[in-house]
Amino acid sequence: MQHHRFSRYNTSIVSKWFLWLCLVIRVLFVLDFREMTTSKTVVVGSHVWVDDPEVAWKDGDVTEVRGDVITVRCTSGEKTYTGRILIAVNPFQRLPHLYEKDLMKQYKGAALHDLSPHPFAIADSAYKKMIDEGISQSILVSGESGAGKTESTKMLMQYLAYMGGKAAADGRSVEQQVLQSNPVLEAFGNAKTVRNNNSSRFGKFVEIQFNDRGKISGAAIRTYLLERSRVCQVSDPERNYHCFYMICAAPPEDAERYKVGNPRTYHYLNQSKCIELDAMDDSKEYVETKRAMNVVGIGPDEQDAIFRVVAAVLHLGNIEFKKGGDSDSSTPKDDQSRLHLKTAAELFMCDEKSLEDSLCKRVIVTRGEAITKHLDPAAAAISRDALAKTVYSRLFDWIVKKINDTIGQDPGSKYLIGVLDIYGFESFKTNSFEQFCINLTNEKLQQHFNQHVFKMEQEEYKKEAIDWSYIEFVDNQDILDLIEKKPGGIIALLDEACILPRSTHKTFAEKLYQTFSSHKRFKKPKFSQTDFTICHYAGDVCTSVHRSCVTYQSEFFLDKNKDYVIGEHQDLMSASRSPFVSGLFPPLPVQSSNKSKFSSIGSRFKQQLQSLLETLSATEPHYVRCIKPNNLLKPGIFENKNALHQLQCGGVMEAIRISRAGFPTRKTFDEFKTRFRLLEPDILGGRYDEVTACKKLLEKTGLKGYQVGKTKVFLRAGQMAELDAHLTELLGKSAIIIQSKFRSYHAHRDFTRLRFCVIPFQTYCRRQVARQRYETAKRLVQSAINIQAGIRGMSARLNFRTRKQTKAAKMQVAKGTGPPQAASAKIKLEPKSNLEPKSKLDPKSNLEPKSKLEQEVEELTGQLQLEKRMRAEETEKLKSDLEKMRLQFQGGKVSGFPIGASDNEVINALTAENEKLKSQVNTLENRIIQLKTDMQRLEEKLSDIEVEGHVLRQQTVQTGSPTAEGQEHIEDLIRCVTKNVGFSQKKPVAAVTMFRCLMQWKSFEADRSRVFDILIQMIGSKIEDEGDNELIIYWYSNTSTLLFLLQRSFKTKTQPTGFFGRMTQGFLSSPSDVGGTQEVEPKYPAIRFKQQLTAYVEKIYTIVRNNLKKELSPSLDYFTQPSLKLPDDSPDKHWDSILHTLKKSLRTFKDNYVHPVLVQKIFTQTFSYINVKIFNSFLLHQECCSLVNGEFLEAGLGVIELWCDQAALYAGSSWDELTHIRQAVGFLAMQDKSKVTYTDLTNNLCPGLSVQQLHRICTLVNSNGKKANSCVSADIFSQMKKIMTADVDVNSLLLDDNSSIPVTVDELNDPTTKVEGISDVEPPSELVELEAFKFLKG
Repeated sequence: MQHHRFSRYNTSIVSKWFLWLCLVIRVLFVLDFREMTTSKTVVVGSHVWVDDPEVAWKDGDVTEVRGDVITVRCTSGEKTYTGRILIAVNPFQRLPHLYEKDLMKQYKGAALHDLSPHPFAIADSAYKKMIDEGISQSILVSGESGAGKTESTKMLMQYLAYMGGKAAADGRSVEQQVLQSNPVLEAFGNAKTVRNNNSSRFGKFVEIQFNDRGKISGAAIRTYLLERSRVCQVSDPERNYHCFYMICAAPPEDAERYKVGNPRTYHYLNQSKCIELDAMDDSKEYVETKRAMNVVGIGPDEQDAIFRVVAAVLHLGNIEFKKGGDSDSSTPKDDQSRLHLKTAAELFMCDEKSLEDSLCKRVIVTRGEAITKHLDPAAAAISRDALAKTVYSRLFDWIVKKINDTIGQDPGSKYLIGVLDIYGFESFKTNSFEQFCINLTNEKLQQHFNQHVFKMEQEEYKKEAIDWSYIEFVDNQDILDLIEKKPGGIIALLDEACILPRSTHKTFAEKLYQTFSSHKRFKKPKFSQTDFTICHYAGDVCTSVHRSCVTYQSEFFLDKNKDYVIGEHQDLMSASRSPFVSGLFPPLPVQSSNKSKFSSIGSRFKQQLQSLLETLSATEPHYVRCIKPNNLLKPGIFENKNALHQLQCGGVMEAIRISRAGFPTRKTFDEFKTRFRLLEPDILGGRYDEVTACKKLLEKTGLKGYQVGKTKVFLRAGQMAELDAHLTELLGKSAIIIQSKFRSYHAHRDFTRLRFCVIPFQTYCRRQVARQRYETAKRLVQSAINIQAGIRGMSARLNFRTRKQTKAAKMQVAKGTGPPQAASAKIKLEPKSNLEPKSKLDPKSNLEPKSKLEQEVEELTGQLQLEKRMRAEETEKLKSDLEKMRLQFQGGKVSGFPIGASDNEVINALTAENEKLKSQVNTLENRIIQLKTDMQRLEEKLSDIEVEGHVLRQQTVQTGSPTAEGQEHIEDLIRCVTKNVGFSQKKPVAAVTMFRCLMQWKSFEADRSRVFDILIQMIGSKIEDEGDNELIIYWYSNTSTLLFLLQRSFKTKTQPTGFFGRMTQGFLSSPSDVGGTQEVEPKYPAIRFKQQLTAYVEKIYTIVRNNLKKELSPSLDYFTQPSLKLPDDSPDKHWDSILHTLKKSLRTFKDNYVHPVLVQKIFTQTFSYINVKIFNSFLLHQECCSLVNGEFLEAGLGVIELWCDQAALYAGSSWDELTHIRQAVGFLAMQDKSKVTYTDLTNNLCPGLSVQQLHRICTLVNSNGKKANSCVSADIFSQMKKIMTADVDVNSLLLDDNSSIPVTVDELNDPTTKVEGISDVEPPSELVELEAFKFLKG
């Protein structure tokens, strides 16, 4: 509602929403940069102001200090305060985000210089001073026409209503009525002028009264000098008062009731060609005004009467006169004029004839005799206009009185805050009595400003008894004496001329020339005999002093200064049948009822101004200086000289000069000691009083030119910045020491904890290893037993078979067939070289040696066993023969041996023969083992040859024999893609070029190729520097795109594994070709290259994600580690840093055309990291659970949410990852936590948090709470205790950061992830020039 009211009278180029900027009056604004040209006073990061020939001063931050040369990076739009003076610049465009209710919450209770300059800050400062010090306040809004004073006043009143508002029983609170009085008064008192589309044509002072609790208890509105002449006279391209155009645009039923029509048909409106405004709908404003009237207590009947009077005034203006039958008489000109006369009489509810007589006749009463005098047409028109002006003026006064009666004043009010919205300085081509009074008002207010700012500055020095040389300042007392001094001032001479019967504007002008001919501020124009010129304080600069020479036309001064009601008009309106109209003209006393009594408007206005200044003097003032940036009333145009000129005319630059010449920075002893006590450790023990301590501090720093008063320390310009620089340097060194100790403590603590945790883990690992070894050994033993059992079984079967063969052989020997030939047969073994397979044998040729080897192994095994048995039998036989020979020895002859041979000789011969047989057996066993090994090797080689043969046969049938081409050109390719060759058609040129070359060279189908190894080495070398984020992201785009292209071009029969293997599979929605190239069946080198490339893409993904986390960590530490916060550190700076990092990263991703799905996952994990880090700080640090921290985080999260909305395509669901901190911050930022119930907390506010986490946060909140309403109720804790079975360790409540790679096939398998044809990608020019790369042009 309020936002609509702000723009109700603005055109498209003059929309009165304000951008509140500030200039400066404190020392930093006028800091002489030459005083700060040494490294002792200025350090890197200091905020300074430097001279600029165009805009006077520019602010900036020191970036480098080299001796006497200091480098400053200037900024634009930096804001600070001019003491209590706020400089408001009208932007002429809508800026609704500057006046939302959320912004009021931020300024509520904040110190004046903590947040950006804003009218809310000025209003909050006035409100706090009223509450804390018990002193009434006032806010003076000034500036030239069109600078935005009215809208500034609205904003101030809106904030005061927000701070002091309370509910009313009838639904209409006092603050609502005060706010809604603005649109009502604007409708009847504002109009379009040459400089402003919604210019206030009256002055207004709103007194808002407060009770002892700081709530609004009453209000009063005082108005000054309504411009009555505008009702009858309108210059082009201005407009009359808004209400006249509203009633003409009223709904048909209302227009018919008030008998109004097209505004161009009314004389009081069609004097100007400007009837309609582009950005204003009069019909809607009519409805809004009536709604506002209801709020301020003007009922439907009274509204009807008001608009009847407004319509009657319009009809009065259309009554024209002509000469009557008698001389010097007049009568309505024609039937149309009589129709308007009749309509006006009906609307006024008076007699038509009486209305005509009051306009055309005048009754003169002389000594009891009444004489009727006829008026000529010109005099009748003057009488008509006088009636219209009087009626409208009385109507406006009645509306103001009605609003005051409805709102009501609180007689028991202790304090008030007054808001003054009064005319700005005006200088037009034609300046009349109204401009004279308006400029007088500005002169009075300028004097008040001088007295408060300049004179109070010197009084402060005098009170503190410091050495001070008084500085002269420009005073406008001589101009005020010229205008209002008695008895010789201009107003006094004007009243005198109005009383004398024969005085005219010419005689008045001659009187002025005679009286003020020698006055230095009064001039007589050369080409006029009735005009006069006054050199005012404000306006265009025409001399060395900021003064303006305004020329006034005295033609209507006398008429406009006379404030009287014609007797016939008084009688006519008093006799109206309408109680409302008659109430506007109450009966006059008997002695003056038939007379036109003179009353000076100028004198009465002077008295009103004096009363206003007395009221302002009883309050502590605050100032808002409104600046109009350009005279074209267009947004985006800032005329530096024009703005600087307005600052000079408003006294701001003079205030800066006074402040700079003295001691602009002053601190009480306690404040100074508290702020800089660290610079001198000796004063920390409390051995010195405040004065001595401050002096020792100043001596320690070596400052010169300062003064120590009775209660304060006074510093010259730049000295506060120098002290801050010393303090910053000291704190920086101390912080380094504290950080080192802190890191040492944490490292020792972490090592102790780690060792305590590792010892049980090592024990467990050793136990597991021992158990695994035991199980392995057990399995080996069991396997050995099984093998032994198998071997014994085989041996038993061989023995059984050998016995059968031996038995058969014995039977043959017994029959006389002779010994078996096998016993003495010699085993012939082929050379080993004949058993080894030749290189490059086909599968058929390898089958024969295998079968031969098997057959030979069988034969040798059988022969071995048979030989063993036969040798054993021979040994037994020899033993038996030996016994026989012993028996025959005595006979002298032993068969088979010579007679006389001893037993030992026989035994030795047999033993030698046995050993010979054993040697042969061992040789046979070794040969069997070797044959088995060779056979197993042959089987493996045969299997490999069969597989290779199958593959070769298949490839020979399909594509023929593959060859690797392009080996000799790889160096040219590597030399080109190593550079940043950019992007084409939103695709990385390097990746597409490498892919097309590999496809052209048929590298994917080659059995051997060194191209892939070279490419992998090149990619690895490019990502070695993980700190170069832009280079890393560039190669992230190239490698991922190359991987997508490989996956699209390879024929795959199995499901891919790994993160980026699954990711690229998601791009295969159809077997279509890539850029016109058919799919290929990759060989082993190509498959291995794709696996290596997948590993590199995963590695780059991790590097990019970790780099983003590292950039955000310093700013996040501000919110998660309260011990690291500095007193003057602002949370807005850290939120801006986070937002800047996100924007920079997103811009880098966009510039390198990284796929949105990959970017979404990086931001999702980053936001999860932010959520974990900030939420865990709530559980670990009590300071993080404060209301202030909650409000700061809530404002920052709003900025992050806005960024997520703007970057929705790339942010994805990142905002959802902040669920924990969003719910926790929403709870912490609540003003009144005592009314929160357990159900609201768990179901509405924080549904995503566990009961244990909520219990921990509520406990820390109550530890911070200093007020009852900032603590959580005990009922919530009791219900939590019922659910929580036991105390929970804080570490178990913490969230864990997820560092996995969360992309799946389903998320990437959609049409948006398809890689379109690559044939339209422009190849690098340096490659195309080479003959080997001409194919890239196709």
